[in-house]
Amino acid sequence: MRLPLERPLAVTHSQQRALVLPFAVEKMASKAAARVRKKEIVKVVHGALLRTNIKAQMASAAPPLGPQLGQRGLNVANFCKEFNKETGHIKQGVPVPTRVTVKPDRTYDLEICTPTSTWLLKQAAGVGRGKASKDEIVGQLSVKHIYEIAKLKVNDKALQGVPLEDVCKMLVKTCRTIGIQVQKEDLDPVKLKEFLTQRKETVDLQLKELAEKKAAKMLRTS
Repeated sequence: MRLPLERPLAVTHSQQRALVLPFAVEKMASKAAARVRKKEIVKVVHGALLRTNIKAQMASAAPPLGPQLGQRGLNVANFCKEFNKETGHIKQGVPVPTRVTVKPDRTYDLEICTPTSTWLLKQAAGVGRGKASKDEIVGQLSVKHIYEIAKLKVNDKALQGVPLEDVCKMLVKTCRTIGIQVQKEDLDPVKLKEFLTQRKETVDLQLKELAEKKAAKMLRTS
């Protein structure tokens, strides 16, 4: 006896939706959960030591210093008042490397170092702007200049115990980064004046080109 063939069950459109919908809802829920996990706020624990450069006599609650101090639970106004007082003997606006060690009771130890090496070297060379290209020379110094600056920097706590010769080598390396040429012999005043005059013309031209590029970019975006 031949058995009748089974006929496929007819499924309506509404039945298809009823079968598919639970899987779609589950998939959407998993995606939503993944988005929530991505948006979970991660609490950042700030270290007890804050290293930063602050301009002498110009500490304020404005970013970035204000938030950095507040995140460590320090009284920002009191800190700024103390720092500005402690740097009263330094020319206003000079960048000063500062180390702040925060204690558990929210008091702190303040260590104020000598001005940054970059600033001191630029000041000695009469440089206001660093090099714009790899081989550009922006200033000139003699070994004597390096030696005098090294004698000042060696007083920093971070450099205590470092031989003066090594500090000089560090300064020479910084000079290369900035674009300052260091020579063994004393600088010739006449040649130096001529170099600085030419350098000023170069910087003025560079600043003019930058201003033109900035203006052109603003026109394109407006």
